Amino acid sequence: MKKIEAMFYRMALALLFAAIVGVLIAGAVPAQSGREKKAKREKFGQSLKRLKWDSKKGAAVEDAKRKNAPAVAPSDGDVIKLETLFVALEVTVTDPSRSRFVTGLGKDDFVVIEDGRPQQVATLTPGDDQSLPRSIILILDYSGSQSPYIEASIAAAKNLVLQLASADEMTIITDSVELLIDFTSDKAMLIKTLDSFKQRALAKTRRGRSSRRTRGDSLQFTALFAALRELVKSEGVQPIIIFQTDGDEAVTFRDQPTASDYLWNRPRRNYGLADIYKAVERSRATIYTVVPGNSLIGLPPEELYDRGRQMLYRVERTRFETEQEYLKYLEGDPISEAYVKLQTDRFARSQEAAARVADMTGGWTAFIKKPDEASSIYARILSNINHRYVIGYYPTNTERDGRLRRVRIEVKGHPEYLVHGRNSYYAQ
Repeated sequence: MKKIEAMFYRMALALLFAAIVGVLIAGAVPAQSGREKKAKREKFGQSLKRLKWDSKKGAAVEDAKRKNAPAVAPSDGDVIKLETLFVALEVTVTDPSRSRFVTGLGKDDFVVIEDGRPQQVATLTPGDDQSLPRSIILILDYSGSQSPYIEASIAAAKNLVLQLASADEMTIITDSVELLIDFTSDKAMLIKTLDSFKQRALAKTRRGRSSRRTRGDSLQFTALFAALRELVKSEGVQPIIIFQTDGDEAVTFRDQPTASDYLWNRPRRNYGLADIYKAVERSRATIYTVVPGNSLIGLPPEELYDRGRQMLYRVERTRFETEQEYLKYLEGDPISEAYVKLQTDRFARSQEAAARVADMTGGWTAFIKKPDEASSIYARILSNINHRYVIGYYPTNTERDGRLRRVRIEVKGHPEYLVHGRNSYYAQ
C-alpha cells in the first residue's frame, strides 16, 4: 500500500513540475493573437495566374484547371458578407468648406438610408479608436516617370509609419507586383524596408557610356488587383490602400480601345481594367490615390498638350546622367507634336483611371506637383483616416442576393455638413 501511495506521490510531483514548466515557457514566448498568426502565403500575384480571358464575355474568369489551387483570399476581393447581417461603412464629415472635420458625433447623430429605406445605426467607432486595427497597403510606383518624386515620397511614407497606432499593420508593394514586406506592426522593419527600397529605386545601372536609374515595371493596376484579391483583410480591420502612381498601365489592358498603341513590351494580361474596377467596387478597402505630377484631368486641349509636353520632357530627362547629355539629345527635337498628343492622351486617361478607383471607395486623389508636397499629402491621408467614422448597422433587407446596395448617410439636423465615403456595397 505504501508503495502505491509513493508511486502516486511521484506522479503528482511530475505533473506539477510539467505544469510549472509549461507556465514558464508560455511566459517566455508571447502568445500570438489571431492578427499576428500568419498563414503561409503563396507568392504575391499568384492568384492572377488562375484567371483566363473570356473573349465572349470580354472579362476575366477563373480558369477551371487552376481554380482549386490554394489561395489566401476570395477571388473577387474581400466583399462585405452578410453571414452576420452586419454592414460597416466608413465616412468623414466636414463643414461646407471642407476645411474642418466635424468630430464628436455619436451613432444617434447619423441617418442611414439603404436603397431608399431608413436603417438603424447599431455601432459607431471613430477612426482613431485604438481598439480598431487598421490594415494599410502602400503601393509604390517607381517606373521612369516617377523618379523625381521617389525620395521625397519615401520620406513621407516613413513619417506616416512613425505615426501609426500600435494596433495598425502595414505592407509595402511595388509596381513590379512585388511584396517588399508582409503585414507587420514593426515600425523599425517598415522603415528599414523603405530605406532599402529607396536605395534600389535611386541606384543607377551602367548601359554603355551612360547610366540610368533602376525602374519598376509599370504594372501598378496589376499590383492593386493582386492586393485586392490576396491581401485585403476580413471584417473587423479597416483596409486602407495608398496607391501612388501615374497609372500608365491602365490604357494597356486588353479591354481598352487603344491598348495596342501602348502595349510595347508589356505582358498580355488575362484580365481587363473593368475586372479591376469590379474588384475595387466589391472590396471593403478605402483607396487614396497619389499621383506624382500635374493634373491633366478636365483640361482644355491647348493647356492639356502643353502640360503633356512638359511631362514628356521630364520623363526623358531621367534617361540621362548629366544635363549636358540631355541638352545634346534635345538638339534633334526628338519629340514630335503627334507623339506629344498620343502620350498626353495616355497620361490623362491613366490619371482618370487612378482617380476613379479612389472615388469608387470613398477615398480621394491628390497630385504631387512638386516632390516636397509629398509630406503634406501623406499627412493629409493619415488625418483623414483618423477622422473617419465607422458606422455599423444591420440591414433591413436580409437577402444575400449578391446585388449592389446604394447607401446614403447624413447628419441629423445638419444638411450643410458634407459626408464623404463609400456609398454602396454588395450583399453577399
